[in-house]
Amino acid sequence: MLATKCPGQDMRYWTTDDVHEEKCPQCGEMIEFFKTDIRLRCPNCKNRVANPRFDMGCAQWCAHAEMCLGPSAKGLKQNSLKVVVEEEFKSLAREYPHMIEAFQDATRAAEHKCWEKQINMLPIITGVAIFALIKIDCISDADTFLERINQKQTFPQEALKETRTLVDNLSAGKIEGTMEKVLSEILEVINNE
Repeated sequence: MLATKCPGQDMRYWTTDDVHEEKCPQCGEMIEFFKTDIRLRCPNCKNRVANPRFDMGCAQWCAHAEMCLGPSAKGLKQNSLKVVVEEEFKSLAREYPHMIEAFQDATRAAEHKCWEKQINMLPIITGVAIFALIKIDCISDADTFLERINQKQTFPQEALKETRTLVDNLSAGKIEGTMEKVLSEILEVINNE
């Protein structure tokens, strides 16, 4: 079985901008950085030099960030989009403690399912939040919620598009893809409330 690899980490998807050279601030030696390098040791003076173009990017929202980036991903969860989605859900549903509890159960189930299926968790959790908030009349549509969380922290365009498509497909009864099937299963926790 082939191991899956994050497209952002997979060099087959890289462009020429993903590899660059920077001068060592200590001695001026050129150091070649890959986009995934957080810091490297200068080959000349052995000084540790941070990659000025390193961008956590998807690590801000990906459930597998710590597996990709190791210890450097610690602390991102405080500001992750998953946390922003959860906090915004709790804020909107504050008068429905039973729904908040159901959402937390659904989130835990989503984390497990997404890990098992190796799919992106953010659209699933956001989809659960949207359907739950619509059910209790806290929002009228997906865009209302997506705009609110995007104001708190920039939501990656790919994740926005994926979430909208996922919500639209489920709303239309199209449960064909893996993500739709997972979201449909997870929504059972919410629908039982």
